[in-house]
Amino acid sequence: MNAVGEADLLRRFGFYKGALYVRDLGLCVVSDVHIGLAETLYRQGLHFPLHEEETLLERFEAILERFRPTVFVLDGDIFHSFDRVSRAVKETFATILAALRAECEVVLVRGSHDAMLPSVTGGAVDRYDRGGYTVVHGDRAVEDHGTLIIGHDHPAIEIDMARFPCFLYGQGVVRGKDIIVMPAFNPLSPGVMINYARGRDFLSPILRRVDAGALQPVVEVDGEAVVLPPLAGIRRFA
Repeated sequence: MNAVGEADLLRRFGFYKGALYVRDLGLCVVSDVHIGLAETLYRQGLHFPLHEEETLLERFEAILERFRPTVFVLDGDIFHSFDRVSRAVKETFATILAALRAECEVVLVRGSHDAMLPSVTGGAVDRYDRGGYTVVHGDRAVEDHGTLIIGHDHPAIEIDMARFPCFLYGQGVVRGKDIIVMPAFNPLSPGVMINYARGRDFLSPILRRVDAGALQPVVEVDGEAVVLPPLAGIRRFA
């Protein structure tokens, strides 16, 4: 099992507010924005304001200020609802797109929740390849790829009885290529705890073939990324 040192990983990538930044490419990626999750929770009876649009926009603006990317990828599950996009969701989406496009190129990658995306915008793709990296949502298997960046599974890790959204990094674990699994960008998503996850426990068919114990969590503490040992080592001392 290969573990990558924190300094080496942070020279290659930036991790901030659920965003991944590939330094050499000026490429920023977030996944699972789930615009409209607050609306769904409200319909289910959670009747207090969640300020979803303001929260998402503040996060995007902070990421743009920190990294100044040239390309920003929204990696699937941009919308939360499978079958409807309300006017409020369309307005939030338009506001976010305008803020991003004012600063950089924007790429939309379709996810499993994005059946309505073509009716809102015609510019979505199933994958995005750039400089040896392949960005896909992760809900389907993919062939002929570079270093993979995927979402879909919403990983989170429990540390001292607190749950933290986390990235997962695996060196050479997918046909000899690296993989990075993104946390859910929407802070209303609680995440799925991965402390004891095995490959078969993941939703993504890509991750089901991976040795989960070889994946290294990356968590953010007070705005700074902390690279943890591989999951197998964390389990050993839990």
